[in-house]
Amino acid sequence: MVRAATTSKPKKKPADFKRPKRKVGRRAAPAANVTSVGITSRRINLLEQSLLQDKTNAAQLTHRRQALPELLQQIGHYNAHMRQRALQGLKELATQDTARNLRANASVLLERFLPALLDEEGVVRDAAVQVWKAMLPVLSSALKPFATLVVTYFCSGLTHLQVGVRQDALKAINELVTIAPELLQLDAGREARSRLLDNFRDLIGAAQTQGIRMKNTYDVLVVASEPSGSRGNKKRADGRQKVKSCKKADGPSGALALRFVALKVLHKVLLAVGAEQRSNRMKKTTQTAQSTAEVPMTKTLLLYPTPQLVAPGMLAAATAASLMTNAAGKTGCASWQEKARTLLPALLELWLECVDESSDALSDVHVEHMTYIVECTTAVVSANTSLLNVDADVSENAEFFQITLKLREQLLAPESFPMLPSASAALSVTSDGSGALSRWHGLNVSLAKLACEFLRLPTLMRGSDRSAPPGETLKHRVCTYVTTTLVKYKETAELRAVASMQNVLRPLLEVVELVLLSFSQLEDPLDVEMTTDGEQTRILDAVTQFYVLCTPTSVSFRTCTAFVIKQLDIALRGQQRRRQKLEWPMVMQWVVCLAELLSQLDLQHMELGRRSLRALISVLKQLPANFASGDQMDGVLTNLSNFFNLAAVPSSSMPEDGHQRMLARTRFDALGAADQLAFAAILYHLPRYPVHLLRALASSCKSPRIYNEAKSFLVDILFQRRESVDLAHIVSFFVSTALAPVEASPQIQQQQLQLVDHVCRAFVAMNLGNSLPKILAPTLAKAQSREGMTSIELHTSVLLYRACLSSATTHGAESLQRRTEIPAEMERELVSLSVKVLEKYYASLTTEQSTVSDENDSRRQERLLVLTCISTLALGEITIFARFLDELLVVEQSRLVLTCHLRVLQALVRSPNLSGAFRRHQDRVEQLLQVVEQQCADERDISPLVRQLRGDFELLSVGQLVDSCST
Repeated sequence: MVRAATTSKPKKKPADFKRPKRKVGRRAAPAANVTSVGITSRRINLLEQSLLQDKTNAAQLTHRRQALPELLQQIGHYNAHMRQRALQGLKELATQDTARNLRANASVLLERFLPALLDEEGVVRDAAVQVWKAMLPVLSSALKPFATLVVTYFCSGLTHLQVGVRQDALKAINELVTIAPELLQLDAGREARSRLLDNFRDLIGAAQTQGIRMKNTYDVLVVASEPSGSRGNKKRADGRQKVKSCKKADGPSGALALRFVALKVLHKVLLAVGAEQRSNRMKKTTQTAQSTAEVPMTKTLLLYPTPQLVAPGMLAAATAASLMTNAAGKTGCASWQEKARTLLPALLELWLECVDESSDALSDVHVEHMTYIVECTTAVVSANTSLLNVDADVSENAEFFQITLKLREQLLAPESFPMLPSASAALSVTSDGSGALSRWHGLNVSLAKLACEFLRLPTLMRGSDRSAPPGETLKHRVCTYVTTTLVKYKETAELRAVASMQNVLRPLLEVVELVLLSFSQLEDPLDVEMTTDGEQTRILDAVTQFYVLCTPTSVSFRTCTAFVIKQLDIALRGQQRRRQKLEWPMVMQWVVCLAELLSQLDLQHMELGRRSLRALISVLKQLPANFASGDQMDGVLTNLSNFFNLAAVPSSSMPEDGHQRMLARTRFDALGAADQLAFAAILYHLPRYPVHLLRALASSCKSPRIYNEAKSFLVDILFQRRESVDLAHIVSFFVSTALAPVEASPQIQQQQLQLVDHVCRAFVAMNLGNSLPKILAPTLAKAQSREGMTSIELHTSVLLYRACLSSATTHGAESLQRRTEIPAEMERELVSLSVKVLEKYYASLTTEQSTVSDENDSRRQERLLVLTCISTLALGEITIFARFLDELLVVEQSRLVLTCHLRVLQALVRSPNLSGAFRRHQDRVEQLLQVVEQQCADERDISPLVRQLRGDFELLSVGQLVDSCST
């Protein structure tokens, strides 16, 4: 079939150029290559340009020249980046030296800043938490009026729908409790604290923790900035897989992680709030002790009631509050103790979730937060002990009592305490050397403290220990855990030297204190019999064995020392029962360690050294006679000798480490004036004084670095305890102290003379009679034989000679002196020394008394020396005065010397201290003057002096001689 022919329109060929169609009345369009010269503008209104603002009077400026008002205004900006930068500027102001200016604007600052903690954007909240951390040290004192407002914002953050806001609110609370816990203790108020604890209870509860995970705008920007492409996707996938694996191995994820964070902060909050109750308890105890001590001291005791200002309606309000109390004991505004009791069910539920698996499968994060659960439970139980000491019929219906019993059954069951990994897991844990110290110890110690709290409450332990075997009672398990732990760390020095050992030892000793306290509060006869089997002795022996092995410079040694001091204070003051008295062999081991601490004393731990000193004195006061000798007391005396010995130098045979320890040791001269007196007091209570200790004390008395009061105190102590010291030793100590070399400083020389005078008074008070001159004669002769003696050395010799004369002097019934025999050699030396001193310093005799401001130090010392010499001559009138006159007026000496001696005699005649002696020896002086006049008749200088002396004697005989040298 033939197809019919069809007609088709011919296709139009495309034109090369499109011809534009123009219409009449319209402007022609510009060509494509024409540049547009039109200008587009928009109007912007600026109130004030920042560069033109005058900020010279601003108290603080950031590096961007922003002041506080500008930053506070930008905190409420709609742009999150602007809010973030404003908070960063606020942090910069808080870290400046002039940050105290923020306190004046605390009200406005908190009003603008606190909403930033609840911001929708995570970057803003992170910046707000950093600002809060920086501002707390600055504003802590100014935040007291706003504590309730701050806690209100925290409660709002804890109940927010976004999980991120809750997490950042927990961070802010953590910073507050760490830096300024007193805001929650005292200033927040009961209602605010109650709401805060309610929010924590809801937050750690399993059903209440699920929140909304919001994806912030700036989180999207962070995700968008990751590398693109297949390689980037692979990296992101690997990173996510790595993070997931880490979370599975290291800790929980999701809602449990938030509950753990809330638990950690709640732990700090409970400790901070509970500190107020403990401080109030201590204040009441102190006030009771003070009132008890003050009552017997008053003759008439008048008791007045404490005045109270009663406002109108106060009684009605109190009555209404009491009517609001329901049968369960809840009020409209409950105390924090009541709110804390509601935390126990949530804590128990969280504990059961953690212990679902075996102990080997628990991660470090789980173990750490299980420790927080136990410590929070301990804080709640400790704050509500009054509600737990109830009768059996009341306890069955008390909800708080029953939940506490459940906690005891779960937390302190034999399989839960002590909680330790299996043998294979323990081997892998201890392979690194530090895991065994940190992973399980904190949990077990917290459980032991909780057990001690329960042991103090007999109603909670009713029937539990009696039904258990003797070796599985709770008290026995606590003691066994403490002793086994101490024995394990006692075995090797490497374990004791681990840096984290102090974190193990300090809580362990706190458990020991609580156990000993529970022993002292026993009232049940059956419990008393259970404690007499040596539990207390066993636990204290374990502590003592560990204490003895520690190095005196280690932190562990200082920690044990603080524990020992506390126990000694309790035992020696009779604050324990008779069956709990400490055994003296163990106390002596503690005393040796305390003395070792003094021998290795560090100035950074002076308070511990003072406490150790007081404990040592308390023990030495009550030390039995059979412990006054032996190796332990020898060790104590040796350590004290090392402390007081300032002359000891390292020997060449000493090893290098011993050499360094000896040079680094703090000795007696490194202490202050008050501490030197305090530490010297221990010497009075020592049972005996060996030679090496006296030598060490002598080196201290010779040192210019020891204060004069401490030296005098040492002299007084040895004088009071002279019955316990050999006579030769104590005399040697006094002489070496008096004859110690002295520096050229006038102040030091004056202090040395005061010390020598103190030593001389001690010599006289010893009542040695004429034995003292015989003992000191060789030493004084040797000291006087030296040439070129200084004034301080001459003064010391004169004082010692005078002490010998005073010791050998007795007084008759008619108040006349009687002289016993003293060595003739000493008489000659004393006469020669007196003539030498008066001849050398006769100018001081002829000078009229001047004011102290006119005299210099050397002139004052010369006058004191001359006065001492005159008093010595007056004291030795019967024995040496006549011989002194003979030697003073010897004719065979040169005319110049004789003239000087006559002037000395003239000054002595006019001295009131020697007027009686010259009256009684006037005939002898007349004979000597007559001989001098006959032999020196031709001397023009001598004859006038002789005539003046005769005139002075005539006036002296009638009592009209004018004293020209009175002092």
